[in-house]
Amino acid sequence: MTKKRAGAGSTVLLAAIVCGCLGGTSPVRAAETAPADPAAQIARGKTLFISYGCGWCHEGGGRKAGRCPQLMGTERDDNFILSRIAAGSPGKMPAFGEGLTAEDMQALLVYIRSLKPEGNP
Repeated sequence: MTKKRAGAGSTVLLAAIVCGCLGGTSPVRAAETAPADPAAQIARGKTLFISYGCGWCHEGGGRKAGRCPQLMGTERDDNFILSRIAAGSPGKMPAFGEGLTAEDMQALLVYIRSLKPEGNP
């Protein structure tokens, strides 16, 4: 019985560590490993945004509210955005943390922060 408790405790600890890593990815830490070229990050983020189907809910490449909120001009902080991308929101947004690297998530963040109204550079 003691071994069973230790195993369960280890599982809970491991889950907490994994969730902490995915849900609390620091933008500073992710930026350390991301490409330094902002234009490359924006291009990569846009490609990921399209390939993961984000535009299905965040219309206009994230520029317009659709089924989900507009991302352009969001007042949410970087940690919130990264956490939402990684962990999702039950019944609202799927979690993408298992399929994305820290660099991918940082590129998505840079893309979201770069959004301007269409036609504006």
